[in-house]
Amino acid sequence: MIATVTNFGGSLGIYFPNSLLKNVHISENDNVEILAADNSIIIKKLEKRKHFSTKERIATFHDSLENNPFIETDWGKPLGKEIW
Repeated sequence: MIATVTNFGGSLGIYFPNSLLKNVHISENDNVEILAADNSIIIKKLEKRKHFSTKERIATFHDSLENNPFIETDWGKPLGKEIW
């Protein structure tokens, strides 16, 4: 497939045919990552991140505390007028 780079206001762009976008499962408003490598441009679709409810976030945080509890750190004796 050959495309022509065209002027879009102050930027350059390329129109992608719908058939091409359907083949790579990219639709309108999808987020993509654009990379430059070896004199090429690579466009990758970003997977949609799941939205977690507050309840799910708290449960995940609680689980992480059980697996990695906070460890008290001894910073030594006060050097100035610190009050503990």
